Order: sequence, then structure tokens, then C-alpha cells
Amino acid sequence: MKTLITLSLLFYSGFIFAQPRNLIPGKKSKMFGKRDLRDLRGFGLQSQFGLTYLMTSRKKEIIEAPGSTHENDSYGKLGIYGEVGMIHFPKKRSKLSLKMKTVLVSYFDWGIGFKYFRGGENTNINYSILIEPSSQTYDFRLEHGNVYGRFSLHKNIHFKKKANGNKSKIFLDNSLGINIESRIIERSTSSSLYMFDYKSENSYNPPYAQIHYGLGLGVKLKRGSYIVTGIRAPILGYQSIRRNNSILSSYPLNSEHYFGNPSLRWFSSKYWPILFQVKYMFLFEKKQDSCRPALINSQDKETQKNRK
Repeated sequence: MKTLITLSLLFYSGFIFAQPRNLIPGKKSKMFGKRDLRDLRGFGLQSQFGLTYLMTSRKKEIIEAPGSTHENDSYGKLGIYGEVGMIHFPKKRSKLSLKMKTVLVSYFDWGIGFKYFRGGENTNINYSILIEPSSQTYDFRLEHGNVYGRFSLHKNIHFKKKANGNKSKIFLDNSLGINIESRIIERSTSSSLYMFDYKSENSYNPPYAQIHYGLGLGVKLKRGSYIVTGIRAPILGYQSIRRNNSILSSYPLNSEHYFGNPSLRWFSSKYWPILFQVKYMFLFEKKQDSCRPALINSQDKETQKNRK
């Protein structure tokens, strides 16, 4: 019996000393997880950067003119963008959210940034009035730099919940918002320099506005810190267009307003701007005026009550 008790004590002691990390506060373990005791605010900083791309129609525009045929083929190129702003988590749920028993707005954010767009248009002219038919191709390029302001509402959808009831660290980030932009850099060739009687030259006036939708995949890095990768594109828009129908037109310059289609009009084509983003967000921590009170058990609480 003494031998059995001695072996049991040795085994139990060895088990305790073999796992000292379980008893050390702040260390991760199955028994005692690392607790984040920070007091976070309901708002923080968000920053994002990524690539821009001007998507165009695959269908070529063909214009028949006396003695020639004009074929316009637009294309897009990759650009860059960057943004910095704030993120806010609502303190209270709306009455509609409570009635529907779901969170309608997980958070909202805003930011100011800069977008750099690149693209162009190839115009091929086939002449038929000459003795021998011939053709000539022109390449018109655009490079635009736009400053913008943005505001978006976000709805997060978590894939599944853990066994302990906590939400998964991976989620879908849906957003709907508005952006207002103004062009400050313009490096574009002009088609009017080439005496095209039947080529329209459009250019959007700054500023313009768009309603956009975004879809991303988010990961919770730690409490109050997130990273989201995704795509954002406009779905509705407003813009004012300067139009020069031809260099020989009696009304060489006029303005038109467009509501609905968010594509940017330039040269004879429409360009749909798409963003590929990487966004990092973190919440601010509240400043502590004094030392954080120590955690106490129920027995200590009763003792302190008796001392009052």
C-alpha cells in the first residue's frame, strides 16, 4: 500500500511539473487560455491599399463613314490605390435589427484616398476611297489620378460558430457605400488631334459620384484586429460628360449628365473601375488612469464586502 501511494504521489508530482505553463498567467494552454484584458473602444483605424483595373466591353465599336470604317477597341490596365480612415462599431442595435433578430450593420467605415487608373483605346481606320484600300491604327492612352472620399456600411457573415459559442475567426465582409471622386492628374492623348470627323471624344468632368458594393474575406487576427481581402466595384453612378462629336461639328463642345451606369466615359468607350483591396483594421485601446484591478474570487469578494 505504501509503495502504491508513493508511486501515485510521484506520478502526480511529475504530471504537475511536466506542465508548468498551465499555471502561468498569460500563457496559452488547453486549461488556461491567454486572456485579452484590454479595454477597447468602439472605433479605430483602417487602412487599405491594392490594385485598380478599368474593365471594358469586349465588343468593338464600328462606325461606318463615307470612304472609311472606324473600329474602336478599348482596353484596361492595372493601376494602384491607397486609403486611410476610421472604423466604427455601433454601440446599439436598431429597432429593425432587434425585430428581425439579426445584425444588419456589423460596422461602418470611411476614408480618403487616391486612385490611379490606366487604360486606352485602339482606333483602326480602314480607307476605301483610295485606289488600293489601306488602314491605319492609332493608340490613345489614358492615365488618371483621382482623389476620393468614401463611406460604407458592412455586414459580416461568419462561416460557423465554435463549440464554446464564439464566432469563427473567418467571415465574409459585405459592404455597400458611396464614393465621391475628383480627377487631379490627367495624362491622356486626345483624338481631336487626328482630324477624326466621325470619332466622338468624351471626357467625364470632376467630380463624380458612385454607389459601390464590396465583397471580401475577413480574418480576425486577435481581439479588435482584422484583415480583409476582397473586391469593390461601383453599381450605380452619376457623372457629367463633355462631348466633342467631331472636330468639324458646328457644336464642338457640349455637356451631358448621366445617372445610373457607373462606367467612366472617355474617348469613345466606357470604363468600369474595379478595386482589388487588402484592408487592415484595429480598434483603439482605452487609456487606463490607474492600475487595472486584480481578478478576485467569490470568497475574496465576500471578505471585501464585510470590510466595508
